[in-house]
Amino acid sequence: MHIEGIQHLDAPVKKTWDFVSDPEKIGNCLPGLERLEVKDSENFVVTVKVGISFIRGSFKFSFRLLDQTPPLYSRLEATGKGAGVSVKLHTTMQLVDLGDNATQLNWKADAELGGLLAELSPSLIQNSIDKFTKEFFDCLKRQVES
Repeated sequence: MHIEGIQHLDAPVKKTWDFVSDPEKIGNCLPGLERLEVKDSENFVVTVKVGISFIRGSFKFSFRLLDQTPPLYSRLEATGKGAGVSVKLHTTMQLVDLGDNATQLNWKADAELGGLLAELSPSLIQNSIDKFTKEFFDCLKRQVES
């Protein structure tokens, strides 16, 4: 499953980068966050409460920073399990300085779904992903623009 998007932020690139590259800050924008543990500068673990159709429960994701070019580019990998499902996620993020204290955040994510998630209708999964993504980026926008 592939998703991507563009976010326009009324904040300079450096401020945006400082936020999105900090696991403590970005983690607190994850909807349903129950726990966040930073292991080191390249690894962190989150537990989030998720509901997709009849699949509900806590999911534990281990994130690993694969590549980074501050303050413009980052690539992460995550693996997650919980409630009879598994997810492997690859994400990239690129920041573009638009001038006048404005930043464009381009993001992409590819997910490999396993277990019960692989059996669900793509439209059910897409609706949940859309809601999660909107909540996440609404939070990010509020935090970065404040």
